[in-house]
Amino acid sequence: MVDTHKILLITTGGTIAGNVATDKQDEGMVRTADEFSDIISPTLTVLNRKYNIDIRIDPEELCDVDSSNISPQHWIDLAALIKTRYDDYDSFVITHGTNTLGYTCAALSFALANLNKPVILTGSQVPAGMPGTDALTNLNNALRVAVWPREGNPIKGVLAVFGSHIITGTRVKKDTEFDYDAFKSFSIGSVGRIGRIININESNLEKHLSYLNTNAYPAARTAKDLICENDFDMRIASLTEFPGMSPDIFKNLVDTNGIRGFILRSFGAGDASTNLLPAFEFLKSKEVPIVVTTQAPNGNSNFQVNEPGQYLKEHDLAIPAYDMSIESQTTKLAWLLAKKNKGEITYRQIVREMVTDIRGEINVMWEVGL
Repeated sequence: MVDTHKILLITTGGTIAGNVATDKQDEGMVRTADEFSDIISPTLTVLNRKYNIDIRIDPEELCDVDSSNISPQHWIDLAALIKTRYDDYDSFVITHGTNTLGYTCAALSFALANLNKPVILTGSQVPAGMPGTDALTNLNNALRVAVWPREGNPIKGVLAVFGSHIITGTRVKKDTEFDYDAFKSFSIGSVGRIGRIININESNLEKHLSYLNTNAYPAARTAKDLICENDFDMRIASLTEFPGMSPDIFKNLVDTNGIRGFILRSFGAGDASTNLLPAFEFLKSKEVPIVVTTQAPNGNSNFQVNEPGQYLKEHDLAIPAYDMSIESQTTKLAWLLAKKNKGEITYRQIVREMVTDIRGEINVMWEVGL
C-alpha cells in the first residue's frame, strides 16, 4: 500500500512569483499558487517513485506582495494557517521573497514552538519563467526536504532551503543580492547542504530538533497540541550608533512615539559610547528593554571585552545580543513584548529571555582569561 504525503504549498509573492519590477514585455509573468503546483509535477513523479509515496499538493495563496512589504500580520496569518491546517497535511512549503525571508523564518520559529512536521521556506533570485531562474531548483529542493522519509531524526520544524543550504529558522541571513546561494546560516553551521544528494550535518540537525520537543512541551502530533503564540509588538526602534549620537533620541522616541523596545547596533563587542549612558539609565527606569548588538558583520556582542560594554553589564543597563542575527533579535523582542502586553511576562523576564536560547537563536559565550 502506498502512503500519501500531503503538502500545503503556501505562496506569498516575492521574486519567485514574478513580483519584481517589470517592463511591458514581462507583464503576465506572475505565478499563481496553482501554477507552482503544475511546474513541479515532473519532480513529484520522480519522488513518488523513489520513495514509494503518493505526494499530493494543495496550493494556497496567502498574499501576493514584494517581500519588502511583508508585515507582522503576514507572520500572524502564516502561523495561524499552519495551526488550522496542521491535522490535514504532513508538511508545509512556503514560497517567499528574499528581502525579508529571514525575518519570516525567525518569526515562525518563535510563534510555533513544538512543530512535529516540516515547515520549509524558499524563494528565488530570478523569477520563475525568466532566463537563469533558480525558482524551480529551489522549489524542487524544498519539496525534497519536505517529503524526505529519513530514518532516525526526521526533518521537521522551520527551515529555509535556498541554493545549496538547509538552514534552521532562527539563523537565516541574506548574504548577497546576486549569487544563487543567497542565504547563509548566521554565525553557526547550516543543518545541511543540498545538491545531487542531501547531506545533513547530524549535530546541527540534532540541535535544531532539540528545541521542538523539550521538558516544557512535547512535539505536537495534532493541531490541538501545537503551541501557536503568534502575537508581535513592533513598537521597536532599530538604530545604528555613530560617534556623537545624542542620548535624547531614545527619550524622544519613547515619549513621543511610544517606542517600547530598542535594538542598537553599537561598536565593538557591544561597547556603546559612555555619552549614551543617560539614555540607557532612562530606558531602565521606564522598563524599556534595549538589545545591544555589534556593527561588525561577524561580531559577538557580549559586554566582556571593553569598559563601555562591561559597565552596561555590571549595571544591568542593556541586553547583549551575543551572536543573534538582527532578524532573530527583532522578531524575538517583538514576540516577548507582545507577551508582556498580555501580562504573561515582566520586563525582567524579557531581559532574561532575550539571552536564553529557546529556538537555537543565540549562543551565550563567556570569554575566559589566559
